[in-house]
Amino acid sequence: VILGDPCGYDGIILTDVSSSFGKWHRASAGVPESFATRVRRRVGARVPLFSAMIAFETESGIPVDAVSFDNDIVWFAAKSNSKPGMIPEKDASKECWTIVSTPEYAMAKIEETPMQDPKTGEFIPQSKEYLTTVPGPDLSKEFCTEILSLDGILNGSLKELPKIVFLDAQRWGSAMPCHRQLTKDSETRKIISGVPYDSGRASLAPTKLERCRGDECDNNEDRGRSFLVDEGLMLLQAGDMMSSYTPGLEGAALSGYDAAEYLASLFCDSSN
Repeated sequence: VILGDPCGYDGIILTDVSSSFGKWHRASAGVPESFATRVRRRVGARVPLFSAMIAFETESGIPVDAVSFDNDIVWFAAKSNSKPGMIPEKDASKECWTIVSTPEYAMAKIEETPMQDPKTGEFIPQSKEYLTTVPGPDLSKEFCTEILSLDGILNGSLKELPKIVFLDAQRWGSAMPCHRQLTKDSETRKIISGVPYDSGRASLAPTKLERCRGDECDNNEDRGRSFLVDEGLMLLQAGDMMSSYTPGLEGAALSGYDAAEYLASLFCDSSN
């Protein structure tokens, strides 16, 4: 079905920012390059992350539900059992944790093991073998070390942890947008396989408007929106990467809300 055709859609909203990548990426949606260029300009640089899930055989004794770290490898961890309905009843005796890497670690690993073939440019899918032998064990080991360390968050009060009976990991090449104040001249910015990444950090809470970079907005309307739109094609891009708010879930939700409000207003006006 052709966009804009009388028998087609009235509009399309894209939310996966990877849809603006070229054909090399499996999430590419083949959007017009004129629109994809605007999306990439708004994104600026991406923040990559790795995450790992581990399951302890029994309760660990860790007396917190979530924790952040001052560490080169692990950034944050949360106990999945603390989320209602997250763990199936048959696995309730096990204690599961989700561990999130630092952006710096993720950038180093993506540079070491690229997401694109250096010769053909083709997308390289993440393999379970790689994820469970490199980033997964790295995150698991560092998390356990931090928990048990005399200098860690528990000051050595926990002497040992149960056996880990499950480990998996995931690569998030476009986990979050970088903060809006980070420009092309950012010291923490790096181009890897033609894609800009930035590990620069700032507070993620509370959610608030962040100033739009001068080079990411084509016009004054773009500057005041948390989404992008091509009114000729009725093609919209929403989500955290487009949001003018602090990176995170709330920023993504506000972007979607703004895009929906724009469409509702447009369609209501056209029906009158």
